[in-house]
Amino acid sequence: MSPDRPRRLQISPRLVVLGTLLVSYGWALVFPLRLSRPPSGLLGTTYVVGLALFGGALALVLRSAVSPEQSQRTRIALLGGLVIVTFGLWLPAYAWAVPGQEPWAWMAGFAIGACVLAVPWAGVIAAVGLGAMAAAGAVVFDGSVVQNLGFALGSAAVVWLTGLVLVWLLGLVWAAEAGREAEADLVVAQERLRVSRELHDVLGHRLGIIALKAELAGDLAATDPGRAAAESGEIREIATATLAEARQAVHGETVADLATQIASAELVLSSAGIETTIDVDSPQVSASASRLLASVVREAVTNILRHSDARKVSITFDGTERCSTLVIVNDGTRRQKGGTVPDGAQSGTGLAALAARCAAAGGRLVSGPTNDGRFEVRAELPPSGSGPR
Repeated sequence: MSPDRPRRLQISPRLVVLGTLLVSYGWALVFPLRLSRPPSGLLGTTYVVGLALFGGALALVLRSAVSPEQSQRTRIALLGGLVIVTFGLWLPAYAWAVPGQEPWAWMAGFAIGACVLAVPWAGVIAAVGLGAMAAAGAVVFDGSVVQNLGFALGSAAVVWLTGLVLVWLLGLVWAAEAGREAEADLVVAQERLRVSRELHDVLGHRLGIIALKAELAGDLAATDPGRAAAESGEIREIATATLAEARQAVHGETVADLATQIASAELVLSSAGIETTIDVDSPQVSASASRLLASVVREAVTNILRHSDARKVSITFDGTERCSTLVIVNDGTRRQKGGTVPDGAQSGTGLAALAARCAAAGGRLVSGPTNDGRFEVRAELPPSGSGPR
């Protein structure tokens, strides 16, 4: 952020809602102050202190109502404290009430509304207890039971509904924020998947070539130093190109089309001493499909170099109006005890991931040994197929 740019004020929705609730419930202190007449200054001061405790307990309960992370045990404890303080003000509020007024009933109503808002089932219990005390106050101090219950339960319903709307709106805001965070996390996950896929394609392919050439250079070091030096130079060039491609992959700048990848595959396989036959029709496919098929070529060639004993490889591509078909076949299926191990069988999830990408593009990718003992990778895409970006 620029030092001369004013910092943007961040207002918490929770604080806004809590502040609105506190203002709304502030009437719980106004009514008993206006409708009571303590007989002396000392008793008046004591009464004000009691009301301050009531206001503090009320604020804590309201705060718990907008704090979903707070445990229910803590909420119930706060509700219990509010009810106890409210009970403690029962006698002075009724004894010092202005004739015809019911200050404690108003207090009980606000307390009930806050309790139901924080913990509904516990608030119902508090409503029963405080409502009963309001009726008892009317009986003891010659008031109207109906009026006391009306003030207590009526005000409780009003303030509870008001608070419920505010808390509901706060929940909507939280849900929207959670949705934005989830969307951002999804974008990050997709980017990580893209980078991992690109790095797998780049590093798996090139590191296999480097390992092969390093082994060849080591074998030639004693018998043919000149050729060994040439192979070492090629290793250095491949490593430099690999580093550049890895950087491009991280920044999303990789450019790999089918024609370029097939030409690269022919060069790499020939360098490894593998006889390569290329039969490729002009690859007239969309850019996204071309990138996807290029990834198939790269993965298949990487598996051939790392996991097979191939001596002959054929790559054919035929693009028609109905389907674009890429077939890569090699004769390097390894035989071990218990059966055959096709090339790529130990290569992790490369071909499986590519099969999923082809399926998402409306095509398919299959791989496995053929009847004549070779191993085939076949990818088929519709003309408009679009692989993952």
